[in-house]
Amino acid sequence: MILKYKLVLSDYDDTLTLSDGTVTPRTLAAIKAYRAAGGIFVLNTGRSYASVKKLLPALYGEPAPKVPVICYQGGMTVGENGETLRRVPMNGKDVIRLAYEAERRGIICQTYSGERMFISRMTDEARNYSSITDCSYEVVGDLPGFMESYDGEFDKLLMISTPERVTGLKAEFTERNDYPDFKFVFSRPTYLEAIPTGSGKDSALKFLSARLGIDIENVAAFGDSNNDTDMLRAAGLGVAVGNAREECKSAADFVCEPNTADGVAKMLESFLL
Repeated sequence: MILKYKLVLSDYDDTLTLSDGTVTPRTLAAIKAYRAAGGIFVLNTGRSYASVKKLLPALYGEPAPKVPVICYQGGMTVGENGETLRRVPMNGKDVIRLAYEAERRGIICQTYSGERMFISRMTDEARNYSSITDCSYEVVGDLPGFMESYDGEFDKLLMISTPERVTGLKAEFTERNDYPDFKFVFSRPTYLEAIPTGSGKDSALKFLSARLGIDIENVAAFGDSNNDTDMLRAAGLGVAVGNAREECKSAADFVCEPNTADGVAKMLESFLL
């Protein structure tokens, strides 16, 4: 079989998954059939690599095959054997400054470094995030102070608050433009993420497709949120699920059925026809 879309990159939460975090049997079967036909199916998610690794056996089947994954909103691409192929770390000085500013305003922040996740204190929101990602925090007391003394690099900063407040923060940070090395994206209505300007799911798509020798026109991408819009624009075929935010739908070439109606599965099945 000759596939037009030889590479598929997909967001995970609320694109592949239902609201409870599960993936339907039809979606799992569609991924398996697409891969059996020679397609390459890759997660392109904001989650950490530590979280993504735990998803692979359920998504691809046991034993989990060796596949590349993209995490941290495109900031890290990991190869089939677990080697880091590409990493775009944050400007250390500015991410610490941003953490200080957000925490002074009472915004819950968490930051990531490789497979580690740090937070000042545990909150209900943090416990919920930990449950969603199946990863544990390292509680450090004073997050910005800890970051100043930390000798590693940071991959992103996540700020959690109400939808209204994080929307206002994004508009303010964008207008002020005093964090020029960062771009701000939503991964969920209550999650505002600061990532490096050289990062993004679109840049990871271009990197991986070039590495695999696949033309962009033969790449399809699926997403549901603001952090997926650039990826959908960059792909040969950008598909927003029906439950996507309007901004994401506007960036897409096509809007499929929502996650609750196996939208991604039906599209993958159509690629095989």
